[in-house]
Amino acid sequence: MSADADICSLGRPTFHARVEAWQCDHNDHWNVRNYMRCFDQASHVVAGIAGTALATEGGLAQHTRYHRELLLTAAVEVRSAVLADGDHAGAMVHLLSSGGRLSATALLQPGLVTDVLPRVSADAVRPALPRGVDGRPHAMAAVAAAGDAQVIEHGFVQPHELDHTGSIAIDCLMGRVAAATNFLLHGIGFDPDFMKAHGLTRMGVETKFTRFGRVPAGTRLGSQVWVASGGARYVVLRHRLFEFGGPVVAAVDQSLVIVDLATRRATDVPSILRDAETGTAQ
Repeated sequence: MSADADICSLGRPTFHARVEAWQCDHNDHWNVRNYMRCFDQASHVVAGIAGTALATEGGLAQHTRYHRELLLTAAVEVRSAVLADGDHAGAMVHLLSSGGRLSATALLQPGLVTDVLPRVSADAVRPALPRGVDGRPHAMAAVAAAGDAQVIEHGFVQPHELDHTGSIAIDCLMGRVAAATNFLLHGIGFDPDFMKAHGLTRMGVETKFTRFGRVPAGTRLGSQVWVASGGARYVVLRHRLFEFGGPVVAAVDQSLVIVDLATRRATDVPSILRDAETGTAQ
C-alpha cells in the first residue's frame, strides 16, 4: 500500500464533494477557497456529531497545506482525526483526498470538539504539519496594524454569503483574500502580462486563516495585504481583514510558490516580488 493510501484511510469521513467547472481558477484547477470550504464544513460536521457547535470566537485558526491539484469532476473526500502527540497535540486534522491520493490537509486549532474522532500520531500525518508558515493561531496584537499598506475595499457582506451560523462563510472571506492578493501582485508588476512573458504563474501551497469572531450580513469589510517574508522559491503574504470602524475580523498568512508553466514545478521568485518584501510579519 502506498504512503498516500495509508494517510487517506486515517480518521473518519466527515465531508464529500466534487470539483465543479465554476469552482476552478486561472490555473484550471480547484480554487483554494473550495478546499477551505470543505475543511470548514468537515469541522462543523464533527461539531454536529459531538452534539455541539463550532465556536468561532477568540482566534480559531485553520492551517491548510495543498499537496496536489484537483481538476474538473474529481471526487473529494475529507476524513478527520485528532493529533495525539507532537507540537500540535489536540488539534483536529483534516485529510482531503481524491482517488486515494492526498490533495490537501488542514489543522484546526484549538481542537475543540474532538472526543468523537479517532486519534493519530503526528508522524502518521506529517504532510499536514506546518512547514513554511507558523501553525499557531495569529495573535490579535500582531495584526492590529499594517503600516503603510493600502486599504482595500471589499464592500458589504451579503445575506447569501452567510453560513448556517449566520456569519460569513470562510470561502467567501477567502474570496476577498484572493482579490486582495491579486490587487497587491498586480500593483507590484506581477500581472498577467508579466506572467505570460516569463511563462510563470503562482500557486498557493500553505495558508493559515485565523478568525477572531462572527461577521454578520451588512458588515463593511476592508483589508490590507503586504509581502511579509519569503525564500528563494516562495513568498508569504500577510492579510489583515477588518470591519470599517470596528475590529480586525481575520488574519491570513498565504504562502505562494512561483511555478514554471512549462514544467509545472516551482521556480525562483522574480526580483519584483523579492524586492517588495517588507518584513512586517509578526
